[in-house]
Amino acid sequence: MSMREEIQLRFQSNLQRVRNVVGVYTSGSEKRKGRRAVQESDILRAAVVLLHATLEDLLRSLAKWKLPTAPAEALSDIPLVGTKGKKTLGLQELAGFRGRRVDEVIALSVTEYLERSSYNHPGDVKAVLNSIGLEESIVDSFAQHLAAMMARRHWIAHRADRNPQHGTGHHIAKSLSNAVVARWIETVERFGMTVLSRV
Repeated sequence: MSMREEIQLRFQSNLQRVRNVVGVYTSGSEKRKGRRAVQESDILRAAVVLLHATLEDLLRSLAKWKLPTAPAEALSDIPLVGTKGKKTLGLQELAGFRGRRVDEVIALSVTEYLERSSYNHPGDVKAVLNSIGLEESIVDSFAQHLAAMMARRHWIAHRADRNPQHGTGHHIAKSLSNAVVARWIETVERFGMTVLSRV
């Protein structure tokens, strides 16, 4: 199996996991009308977090595959492995790499860098595509829905999806519908498959 096929298989598997989570929500609320309780819609919030992780896993996987052989300028922001981001290196730091090939050190550096990476808005996605030699413009037709999904995931993960509106008629968490989540899943899938078709 090629690296591209392996990445695509994992991407599709992760998307299915997201759909399975949404399926739990829809199977438990098919016959009800009106807005669901926060506890029920928390299932959709979990799906959004997993969907964002699916997108990030795709981007990291592509970067881990392509960056080690990318042109030098694509590696300019990636620190040498084990140096905690130091920009200047002496022989002391280099001594730790004795006997290793340059390609191996670059791959290790990329892997360590990607372990700390996150992609929280379409600009981050464009930067990854650019670094692996793809057109940033691939993002443009998906940007609106990707931005909305990423912003919502951030609000869920860092604010527990707290509703800033208080008082009668307002739930403690912001409203989230199955239709919106379904649209975001479709967007991530179409974006991912478009990118995969070009690597």
